[in-house]
Amino acid sequence: MSMIEAASVRLSTILCGLAVALLASAPASADPFSPAKSKATLTVTYTLKGGGTDRPESHEREVIWSVDEHYEITATMVAEKPSGFGSFHKPDAAEQAGMAQRQAAAEAGAQNMQSMMEMAQAIMAKCGEDEACIQQETIKMSQQIDPNDPKLKATKQNIETASAMPGDRYQVFSAGPQTGTYTIAGKAHEAYFDAACSLKNQTPCAFDSTVSGTGRLTDGNGNTSMMTGALAEIDSQSGSLVFQIPRPGIAAAKRTVTSKNPEVKTGTFDEIRTLKAEKLYGEQITVSCGACRSASGTITRDVEDEFLGRPAKLVIDWKFSRP
Repeated sequence: MSMIEAASVRLSTILCGLAVALLASAPASADPFSPAKSKATLTVTYTLKGGGTDRPESHEREVIWSVDEHYEITATMVAEKPSGFGSFHKPDAAEQAGMAQRQAAAEAGAQNMQSMMEMAQAIMAKCGEDEACIQQETIKMSQQIDPNDPKLKATKQNIETASAMPGDRYQVFSAGPQTGTYTIAGKAHEAYFDAACSLKNQTPCAFDSTVSGTGRLTDGNGNTSMMTGALAEIDSQSGSLVFQIPRPGIAAAKRTVTSKNPEVKTGTFDEIRTLKAEKLYGEQITVSCGACRSASGTITRDVEDEFLGRPAKLVIDWKFSRP
């Protein structure tokens, strides 16, 4: 071997050694899923604000109001085992093609097994409940089957295709406990005019209201820890998160009404708030977030307040995190 050839061999050996070392030191790919039964958290802040002056040109009323409500909840969710099938994500084109392929293979396999099904039915008809007879006839039937029969091979292939399950791609986070707090503040001046009451002389008909409350949110039984309505699912392939915003819970408030109008009921009264936004709570929200270990965002909705039933703006800031 010449000196040049020897050097070439040594160089190849060194390069191979370096390649092996690099491969050995390369970090293993991270598991995209959270450990089963580990806890994920969804923190949600709901801020509802509204207000204005309703004084039409007809001078039939004057309403001046403001509403400021703040709810904050922390919902805990439990990681389920990963799955090849999505619960909340809609199947993409590849998944739809795979499902169609498995369905077609199952149907084709069933057709190819029709003759075997007929033979099995014949054995049942002949043997009834006689186990020894069934075993003996089954052995005879198996001896008649040609393992090289193209139809049998096709049946085997169809069964394998129909039974092939996709690899893990999705992970659901199911409902756990939820807790939260709230602060409510609102005030209104209302006057609805008639012959004895006008914009310039509101005293006979006007009344003023305030509503306030602060504390911990509860469920219908007064518990401050309740089962959350939050659910979530990650798609490790597309890097997306689907989740559902929970209802915050029940808030207790007090309304105080003052007026010189004898027909208006005055005093202080107990009220409850549930932050009504029905369409929002049934909505599944999808966001792109890569590995989705942590994700956050803001949702805005036009709603009606629970104070006077007037238009208000609901801003929801949310943050999802998982191990």
